[in-house]
Amino acid sequence: MGEPLLVTRDLSKLFRVGSSRIAALNHVNLTVPRGSFTAIVGTSGSGKSTLLNMLAGLERPTAGEIHVAGQPLHRFSEAQLVAYRREQVGFIFQSFNLMPSLTALDNVALPLTFQGMAKARRQARARAVLTQLGLAQHLHHRPSQLSGGQQQRVGIARALAVQPAIVFADEPTGNLDSRTAERTLRLFRTVIARFNQTWIMVTHDQHIASFADTVVSIGDGRITGISHNTHDESDQP
Repeated sequence: MGEPLLVTRDLSKLFRVGSSRIAALNHVNLTVPRGSFTAIVGTSGSGKSTLLNMLAGLERPTAGEIHVAGQPLHRFSEAQLVAYRREQVGFIFQSFNLMPSLTALDNVALPLTFQGMAKARRQARARAVLTQLGLAQHLHHRPSQLSGGQQQRVGIARALAVQPAIVFADEPTGNLDSRTAERTLRLFRTVIARFNQTWIMVTHDQHIASFADTVVSIGDGRITGISHNTHDESDQP
């Protein structure tokens, strides 16, 4: 792990519900090192998804600051936020969100079209990432022809294909059985090391969170604790 990549200062988010204002986040101070795997864990309504969305540039804070690689994300224009999400961020979702009519190769190449990349180049990059994730034999299979674990690997490959600085994972193993979920989490750790990625994962499950380097517990919009884990990196998926 290296220098800080993401830093928040007194980050707050208020939502108006009728005549009331509800604090989804309340003065959150967090530092995420470059090359780390951080889990944000909390129950439903704790504020963890709101925090993820703001770090990913999907929501704006009511107050406070977010700095990404020294840049003030909280001051970005809408066009700058779009560019940030397109060029620096990868997303992995619980539901995979794969296009059912597209092959694995085309699903992974799809985000690269929004970067204006030529077809031959984007397919070559998609093929390379899928191969590195053990899916060389499934390039031309559609999602319905893949297992849940294989679909999740395609989702990971799609996030990595844009060569992001940060990958955000929102309950990424929620649709997987426990064995496949653990294999996927070990794969996350392998990918982080191989690609020098910074990953931030949201989960409600403490066991899932234990696969991360750092676990940030959140409740009622506040950080309630931060712990660190050690791992045997010889344990490969």
